[in-house]
Formats: sequence, C-alpha cells, structure tokens
Amino acid sequence: MAISDIDVTVAPQLPPLADWTRGTLDRREWLRPFPSDCLDELAATASILETNPLDTFLLDPADYPLDATRDFMRGVNETLVHGCGFAVLDRLPVAELGIEASKQLYWLLSSMIARPVAQSFKGTMLYDVRDIGLKQGPTVRGDLTNEELNFHTDYGYNCPAPVVGLLVLKTAKSGGVSSIVSFGAVHRAMEERCPELLERLYQPFVWNRAREHPPGDPLTSTLPVFNTAPDAPPARFNPFMIFDGYKVAGKPIDNIGQAALDKIWEIMDEPEMHCEFVLEPGQLQYVGNWRVAHRRTAYEDWPDEAQRRHLVRIFLRDSGRRSYNG
Repeated sequence: MAISDIDVTVAPQLPPLADWTRGTLDRREWLRPFPSDCLDELAATASILETNPLDTFLLDPADYPLDATRDFMRGVNETLVHGCGFAVLDRLPVAELGIEASKQLYWLLSSMIARPVAQSFKGTMLYDVRDIGLKQGPTVRGDLTNEELNFHTDYGYNCPAPVVGLLVLKTAKSGGVSSIVSFGAVHRAMEERCPELLERLYQPFVWNRAREHPPGDPLTSTLPVFNTAPDAPPARFNPFMIFDGYKVAGKPIDNIGQAALDKIWEIMDEPEMHCEFVLEPGQLQYVGNWRVAHRRTAYEDWPDEAQRRHLVRIFLRDSGRRSYNG
C-alpha cells in the first residue's frame, strides 16, 4: 500500500490522498485490535465514571488513567492522516458496558483523535444512526433509513469534518455491509481512463444543503468534487446530494458533469477498487472523510425494537468553532 502525491496536469497541487486497492491493502493496516492494557484502562475508566458521573460532553481524556490508550489512538490517527485513511477498532464490550457507558468511552477515545464537533446545524454532538421508517429524499437523511447508501463522504455540501466515527451498538438481521474506497486510487483510475471527465470533477457542482444552515441562507452550495485550495477538503463526494441540488435549484446538470459523476461512481463500485467488511457490535470505525469514501448496503432489521441496528456517529475537527459550520 502506498500513499502517493497525485501528479496530474489538471491539479498538480492536490494534497496526498490514500491510494490503495483491494489487492494492495493489508487487513492489518485498518483492523486495529485494542491491546489488553488499553481494555484494562477503559474498564477502569468506566468504573470511575460509574461512581463519579459526569455529562458525556464534558469528558476529557486527560482526567482519566488512559496513557496506553492515548498511545494506541495516536497510531490510529496516523493511519487516518497518513495511512490507508480508515480504521476499525476491535472492540469494546458493549453488552457488558451498556449503551451509556459505551458512548462515554467512545467520546473519550474519539477525543484523542480530534475535538468532537456538532454534526447538525442544531448542534447535535452524538448522532444515533438507525432506521426510523423513512425513505431518502431532499430533506431526509439516508442514515435514518434502511436503504442503500452508496459511496459518499459525509456532509460534503457544507463544511465536512476531516474525521467521522461510528460506534456499533447493535447490528441488523441481515445486510448493512460496509465498504471503503480510496480517493487516490479512484483519481488515478480516472486520470488513466477518462482525463476529460476527471477535469470536470475539479469544477463546481450544485449541492443540496439539506436545510442544515441558518434560515434565509441559500438552499444549495456550489462546490467541486476534487479541490486544490489549501484550506479546502481535497475530495468530497455525494452524487445523491448533487442530483438533489440541481433539483432544488431548478436546473439540469450538464451532460459532462453527469458523465463524470457516473464514471467515478462506476469506478468506485468495481470490486477490486474497494475494501468490504461487516461491522460488529463493539467495533468503532473511523474514516478520513477527506481521503476515502464509504458506503453501506441496504439491510433488513430485527422485528424486536430492542434488537434493531443502532450505531452512534461522531464528527471530529480541531479547527474553527465547535458549531456545525465551524
């Protein structure tokens, strides 16, 4: 697995992106078992929190005996920033800890990567990902449905956090398979096969902002998929939000733009291009939201409400304010 400086005539200044394919990525690069001393520290911290309760949003890793865990999480962060761009941590004993204690340890672990920030305009800090019986649409998040979520980055239409985490509390009866694809490999494939379509991805598209903005603000944003600006995410991708953006704006997408989105989506979908796995209860997934894209297949949930699929998402960013748009 190599990390490459993408060198193309279209965008010579594009920052390094994770560059791997299924055949070049070693499972050990992204699957990170918790060492036993970390699990011991986390268990001790859970005991402290049980006898010394504190609101989850006030928890600070510096207040707890987590030295070995901090060393472990530094390695995780290195993987996100300079390695393959994602990690699955294996795993917290969520059945024994319970939901609230698991969330508190998740908050502490995530805080060792970067500062937790709001992931909605109203200020939500921890977001429950589960099907509530809705169908995807311009104002309905796909993560509140059991429908397929194809390759995308999170919240590309506003100010996307550089790291997004998921804590797995419960899994579905079937389906819900996760995949990750590296933008570096996809960019390279686009350059080799269709450079004229790659060039279009550096030009603006109209994105639906999903009403995650102050009243009176524009309903759409205008942003490219790939970006060379020094303070901007080098990659953001969500065709669903782009197609909705053009609908909200009341105008059609240009033919080359449609073809470019179709092609990059097609490349991401090729089996050799992405890593595929099933998340299990207690595992934590972190993705470099500017370096890789992720997806989840549709799933069938359990009829018992108490057993249904339940993940908890967190956004991590050290720059700007902790509010949604920073």
